[in-house]
Amino acid sequence: MGRPVATLLVLCFISVTARAAAFRVHGRLLADDAMEGGAVVPIHWTQAMNYVANFTIGTPPQPASAVIDLAGELVWTQCKQCGRCFEQGTPLFDPTASNTYRAEPCGTPLCESIPSDVRNCSGNVCAYEASTNAGDTGGKVGTDTFAVGTAKASLAFGCVVASDIDTMGGPSGIVGLGRTPWSLVTQTGVAAFSYCLAPHDAGKNSALFLGSSAKLAGGGKAASTPFVNISGNGNDLSNYYKVQLEGLKAGDAMIPLPPSGSTVLLDTFSPISFLVDGAYQAVKKAVTVAVGAPPMATPVEPFDLCFPKSGASGAAPDLVFTFRGGAAMTVAASNYLLDYKNGTVCLAMLSSARLNSTTELSLLGSLQQENIHFLFDLDKETLSFEPADCTKLS
Repeated sequence: MGRPVATLLVLCFISVTARAAAFRVHGRLLADDAMEGGAVVPIHWTQAMNYVANFTIGTPPQPASAVIDLAGELVWTQCKQCGRCFEQGTPLFDPTASNTYRAEPCGTPLCESIPSDVRNCSGNVCAYEASTNAGDTGGKVGTDTFAVGTAKASLAFGCVVASDIDTMGGPSGIVGLGRTPWSLVTQTGVAAFSYCLAPHDAGKNSALFLGSSAKLAGGGKAASTPFVNISGNGNDLSNYYKVQLEGLKAGDAMIPLPPSGSTVLLDTFSPISFLVDGAYQAVKKAVTVAVGAPPMATPVEPFDLCFPKSGASGAAPDLVFTFRGGAAMTVAASNYLLDYKNGTVCLAMLSSARLNSTTELSLLGSLQQENIHFLFDLDKETLSFEPADCTKLS
């Protein structure tokens, strides 16, 4: 399966900081009539269990690829000057070979906006350090032309020259969509974006839609819920899109939630969901009863519940998540029971106690988002969604 899921779980833990969120910069959209026609970015599933986009940087264009990270704070890629790099599937980006690359000098508003504890200037080159969902990175601040799907934009980005990342399974960096000034959606100035993730085993592209191309089919199937904000408890989660979970069912069985519900972090970097512990234990029990096979005594790491596929006789129930405002989202069993390896089926959910969080947080991972079209309206501050065949929207 490529990179072990256990590694992914460590990487997606909510200890990630949002220091890069303090950067203040806005890119300038150059194509698609300033997004009047919107833009479409094809994305694909990799064996490292991430959704990835291929794109180019610079003039003439150099190939790159990056994980699409819904909560990612910035756009970054490894550069040729990297002294401590992980392996990637494309050549390292060479800024000296791009006619449109501009290194950010020290003293500019962009450079000065980087918090002083992560900013480093030497030789009049603006440099930074940042924590990301993949690990800690350090690089130089630059701007260049990006061609991402049908969009072309001049973006500020991190030209990474050092990191503590072991591997990303091929991609050269991350394209962040988070609620931060350096993300792709903020820099391109779009009022909305959406994505529809095709099933990971379908062999089909998924799609990210930017600007006016981000729209749902409607037809009475769409539901909407407002974004919510949380603060305190030592967590800086301002980069995440968050909604409030107020009800959860497994088939006809009601799953207990905290009295105040649970704040759900929407995430595409983690393939696995995390539920508040009481809800997770109830889902785990309901799935075990429905599958009708004795669980494995020693589950495959990092899962808590696995079955031999050959012994499963029953059908696991759909899970129905109900968010604030009555917006109900159905997650089919095929989206949370992962046919992992060696004839083993595992529950692709875990307890949020593993996140070392002191708040009632849950996290909705990418596997549980498949075949649902999600629309993020940044003006209305709402999340809308509807069931869809995502293989037909790419």
